[in-house]
Amino acid sequence: MLKDGMFFEKYRNAVEEKKSIININLDPALPRQRKNFVIPDKYSSEDDSDTILNFSLDIIEKASGYCCSIKPNTQYFLNDTKLLKILADKIRKEGMIAILDHKLSDIGSTNDSAIHWINEMGYDAFTFSPFAGNMQTAVEDAHNKNLGVFVLTLMSNPEAELFMVNTKINGSPTYQFIASEVKRTNADGCVVGLTGFVQEDYIRSIQNTVGHNKVFLLQGIGPQGGSEADLNKIKLVKNPLVSLGREVIFSENVVESIKKYYDLLNEVRKT
Repeated sequence: MLKDGMFFEKYRNAVEEKKSIININLDPALPRQRKNFVIPDKYSSEDDSDTILNFSLDIIEKASGYCCSIKPNTQYFLNDTKLLKILADKIRKEGMIAILDHKLSDIGSTNDSAIHWINEMGYDAFTFSPFAGNMQTAVEDAHNKNLGVFVLTLMSNPEAELFMVNTKINGSPTYQFIASEVKRTNADGCVVGLTGFVQEDYIRSIQNTVGHNKVFLLQGIGPQGGSEADLNKIKLVKNPLVSLGREVIFSENVVESIKKYYDLLNEVRKT
C-alpha cells in the first residue's frame, strides 16, 4: 500500500482557508463552438487564445473569495495548451487548488508522459478514466510528483447507467468495482455525479468502499438539474468538493451566482 498522497491535506487546508467546498468547472467555449453558454463579447479579442485567457482569468479572480478549487477542462484549451500553465499559476496564486480535468486513460508510458506535463504545468491533481486500466501505476507516478488522482467512478449522464451500473465486473456493478480499485490503488478521490439515475444507495456504497480520506468531486449541481434531493446527496460523503459550471461562469453576475451556492452549501455542511 502506498503512503497517502499529499492531496488530501491540500484539500483540507483549502476548505478551511476558503470556508468553502466549491469547485468551479472552467469550460470556456467560444461563440462559434455552440449556441449557449459561451464567452461573452466583452472578453473578445482578435486572437482566440486571448479571448479564452481573458475570460478564464476573470472567472478565477471572481471565484477566489468563495471557492477552494478550479478545474479547467483540457478539451477547451486544445487550441493553445500553454494557457493551462498560466491558469494553474493564477489558481494557486489565489489560494485555490488547481485540478486538470483531463480524464487520462491510456497505456502506462503515455500516462507517464501526461503526468509529467501536468506536473510541469503546476497542477495539484487531475481526473483519470479507469477504463484502460493502469490505475495503480498512474497513481504511483502521480504521487511521486505530489499530484492527486480523481477517478471517474460514477458519472450521471444517461449513457453512464449502462456502462457503470448495469454492466458488471467480477459480479459487481462497474462503479462498485471502480470504487474498490480507488481504495486498492490509494487514489485520492472519486468523480461522482449527483443527478439523473444516481441513487443515494450508490453514493453510500462508494463512500463505504473507499473509506474516509478520499475526496468526492461531485458533479451535476446547476444546469444539469441538481434539485434539493440531489443537494441532500452531498451529505452522504465525508469530503465533498461540489462542482459548479456553466450556470455560474456564464451568468450575468458571476460573484453573486457563486455566493448563492456558497451560502447554500455551507448550510448543507452544517447539517
